[in-house]
Amino acid sequence: MARPGLGDAAELRRQIRHAVDPDGARLALLDAIGDTNQGSWVRLLGARAAAQWDQLHVLKRDHDTLLTSMQDALEVLVPRGWSPFQMDTSTVREAVSVARSGDGDAADEMLAGQWEGEGAWRTKRVCDRVRTMGAGARQRDLESLFQQRARLLVKAKQHHENHSYEASIPILHAQMEGVVMDAAAGKKFFTKGSAKADLADARQLVTIEACLPALQAVFGENVSHTQAAGSLSRHGVAHGRELAYDTRANSAKCWSVLDAIVEWALPLTRSEAERRLAEQQAARAGSQAVDESGRRVDDREFRETRDVLTLLGTSAIGHCRTRGSFRPDLVGGVYTTADFTRRGLPADHGIQMEVSDDGRTAWFWRCTISGWVLAYAVADHDQGMVEWFYARPSQPSGPPGADLGWSEPFTRTPDWS
Repeated sequence: MARPGLGDAAELRRQIRHAVDPDGARLALLDAIGDTNQGSWVRLLGARAAAQWDQLHVLKRDHDTLLTSMQDALEVLVPRGWSPFQMDTSTVREAVSVARSGDGDAADEMLAGQWEGEGAWRTKRVCDRVRTMGAGARQRDLESLFQQRARLLVKAKQHHENHSYEASIPILHAQMEGVVMDAAAGKKFFTKGSAKADLADARQLVTIEACLPALQAVFGENVSHTQAAGSLSRHGVAHGRELAYDTRANSAKCWSVLDAIVEWALPLTRSEAERRLAEQQAARAGSQAVDESGRRVDDREFRETRDVLTLLGTSAIGHCRTRGSFRPDLVGGVYTTADFTRRGLPADHGIQMEVSDDGRTAWFWRCTISGWVLAYAVADHDQGMVEWFYARPSQPSGPPGADLGWSEPFTRTPDWS
């Protein structure tokens, strides 16, 4: 069988090395150690230097073994339709050995067991990850569509576990194509030419040319005549040209490839959700309206501000339990501008903090770009820690109890929902 996307062994090794160490620094160090221990002279520097040299040699040996194992898996299993990176390493190695001995079918059956029984968590993980695509950026329409995809995948999971592979495989094919099209602006997985999605990304093992792009070719093969050969071809299955596709191994292979597709698609769908959110927020900028739940329509920076304020509150509680009071230097001392910009706030973040005179209440607030102020407070009461929420056009004039703008968790203001 041809090895689409693999090339020669040296090229395959190069792809793997680049994915695991993009800048080459770690591998350059290990390469410099050499294949044999020439570190006798290092021992002249003392026992500590000698021990560190020996540890580097062990690290190099283990690293070389891992790279070889990856190379073997890609070289042997990808042409058979497997994405090998989310399965048990020892099982993958054994399957490679069995396939190289000439019993590829036995190797397939061995790997198929990774997707059922004790390995059923792998199919569940795929369903769960698809369900959360588009989440986190208040893009309910996008999130809802992926939840519908997950609903269908749960059915495919049930069919797979019931050995109804004639039903699981078409569902998996459809969702493989659909996830790719959603993540690649309409480009496709099962096609050729200009409509074909580019799945190559040299920075990730699952998307190097020798993995997902190669699998794209395997599953995209044409079937020009009616057959019962057990082909993986989606074209053959969808058009009734492959009549023996419904096998345990083929269904498991589809799950493994869908898992790889989801790994590739997750950051792209998150970016799409963020793009849609930014577009909507720009259109609503300056609005004083609220939606049906009472949330302000112009909610620019609300999510980022809430995340930072609750982070500070959680940290404040931890320090209070250790110190017996809230520390006043969380902002600027424990947390700096870099911590806030990493969470999406501008360098001029505007986070403010105050602690009550008795040290038992701390509150944090920030004025967002729309001029709306969000605040969060925590207090150490006799019955335990208590939290409050605030959202108004001006900053809180004092801690909870001194300002009517504060609300408790069960009655929290809509802008904190």
